[in-house]
Amino acid sequence: MAETVIDNVQTKAVGFGPILKHYFEKCRIAEIIDENVPLDPRRKVLSHGQASVAMITGILFQVLQLYRLCKFATETTVLEIIFPGIGPGEYFDDRLADTLDAIFDFGIGDLETLLTQAMIEIFQIINTICHGDTTSASVYGKCDKNRTANSIKITFGHSKKHRDDLKQLVWSLAVSSDSAFPLFQKAYSGNTADVTTYLEQWHNLIDLLGYRDFLYVADSKVVTAKNMAHIHDNEGYFVAPVPMYESYKTAFYDALDNHSQETLLPYKEKLNRGFETPFTITNENKDYLFRMIFLYDHGLFNRKRSTLENHVEKTKSDFAELEAKLNKRKLKTEEAIDAACQSILTKRNTSDFFEFHISNNPIITYKNTKRGRPSQNQKNEQVAVVTDHFKVELQFKQNSFDKALDRCGYYPLITNKPREEFSIHDAMMAHKNQYKIEHTNRRAKSGFSLEPIYLQTPERIEAFLMLFKTALQVIVLIERTARKNIEERNRGLDNFMPNRKDVRNPRTEYLFSEFQYVVKGNLPLPDGNTYGFVSRLNQLQEDILSLLEVPNHCYSYNYVANTS
Repeated sequence: MAETVIDNVQTKAVGFGPILKHYFEKCRIAEIIDENVPLDPRRKVLSHGQASVAMITGILFQVLQLYRLCKFATETTVLEIIFPGIGPGEYFDDRLADTLDAIFDFGIGDLETLLTQAMIEIFQIINTICHGDTTSASVYGKCDKNRTANSIKITFGHSKKHRDDLKQLVWSLAVSSDSAFPLFQKAYSGNTADVTTYLEQWHNLIDLLGYRDFLYVADSKVVTAKNMAHIHDNEGYFVAPVPMYESYKTAFYDALDNHSQETLLPYKEKLNRGFETPFTITNENKDYLFRMIFLYDHGLFNRKRSTLENHVEKTKSDFAELEAKLNKRKLKTEEAIDAACQSILTKRNTSDFFEFHISNNPIITYKNTKRGRPSQNQKNEQVAVVTDHFKVELQFKQNSFDKALDRCGYYPLITNKPREEFSIHDAMMAHKNQYKIEHTNRRAKSGFSLEPIYLQTPERIEAFLMLFKTALQVIVLIERTARKNIEERNRGLDNFMPNRKDVRNPRTEYLFSEFQYVVKGNLPLPDGNTYGFVSRLNQLQEDILSLLEVPNHCYSYNYVANTS
């Protein structure tokens, strides 16, 4: 009996498109945008909400150039699943750019507030602690096309990726301590100093959350008299590490040398410790009494001790190399040798640990007063020649090194939140969770390619960054839902990561990757009809859908192909 061979099956990638559609609809992203951003009546097919969701989908699939979205819509069924009935050709770059312009004209902050407030309410995000930070994003080219007075200026500034040849913008982002959920973002001109962005970010969080008694956790750039006084006067709370300016350093060292007792602080199966002292700042002739909290961390101690010891050894090595160069070339005077020694101590930052003494043991030699060979009966007349011969003696100050070693591992925080509401342990945990915003920034720039930015108009760049943050929000909500359900059932995912079972903290990217080979296909039958199908899900994929609270029917052919 002859076998029937079917060689013209047509398939298209489905991937994690149905999961995205479920979360887009649950978050009401397109709906909220369409309710608020007016649409040109001439636009008959694609609304601003749908265009925005299409660009967010492109970000998650790493399709960041607007002109590539049409090809992406043609080659996959993702956008067809999310918006049935809209052809791939509708996602052309001019149409998407028109949506970015409309979002900017409406007000990026206003629209962003509406979207984020809806997500907070739907997913019950807890925002008692908020973390803020800034990063820079580089661009290629001028990116100043059609710039208006209300837009940011793409220009040169302090590049955090050390690319001084590239123009940039500054991106400020705030996240909640609850799963690092992104709360608010704002773009600034590329030469904006970070210290000036924190107060505006804090006020934006108040507008978003509707209250001001949340704890604002930031880096040391928020610790200026103006910033701290403003937050305190407006009934807000903050905690941040203290920068080692001279005034703060003096208070830091005095407190370390004179404190009498410390509080033990449990952290990751170890015992850190800490204490606090009052600290007064003055702003506009008004004194503010804050708390300076000193924390000791074992990991920080080990890193700083290793650094100190390394600097000491390199200093000794540098002086040994210098010894071989003395009394030669440019090191023939005491002034030159002293400058070289000081340079080594400054370079290695070990001036407190070493003293050096330059001694001179001149060498006396004799030479003839006249040139040439004297006559047979003439006696040679000689004169003494004194040549400086310098030597450097290096002395290690053990007591100073031991004192510095005792200070290793301590770092200061400053806060205005009362002790009865905010213990030393609370301050330690709030600061240690600052990694959440730093991790989000790294994730945005590496995993999801925040830079380089491919748009040329500053207004469109600002609007696109809002959509980029919305994509990060969806990513976090997916992770948060999975981890919450894993915790409730007290069982993680098996066969998810290589050589690991019971994975309880899955990342969204890896959850999505489990669906990368799911396809939709059409199978021609001998009778002339066509049979549609979607790849059958395996046990792990079904388990993931259960954790994400996505119904299994989202991967049925009827749902994917929008048929009944």
